[in-house]
Amino acid sequence: MSTPSRSALAEVASDAVKTPASATLLKPFEVAGFWAAITLPFLYTPLVLAGPETAAEQTALVALVALHVVALVLGHRHNKTD
Repeated sequence: MSTPSRSALAEVASDAVKTPASATLLKPFEVAGFWAAITLPFLYTPLVLAGPETAAEQTALVALVALHVVALVLGHRHNKTD
């Protein structure tokens, strides 16, 4: 077995220093927001197409669209290359 070169270790260390703690803590929220933004339209599109008839359906539609907007904001940086 060979040991990693000093430059490889320095590169890993410099990448760790570049990533602030806040970015590391926010990463799970970015991932969840990204995937929620992808899946939420599958939940509310049938409701839009059928037309919300009751107050409960209207409330659910508004809540799902609002949740979609929040998910878009949270997940917009997921997997973005710097």
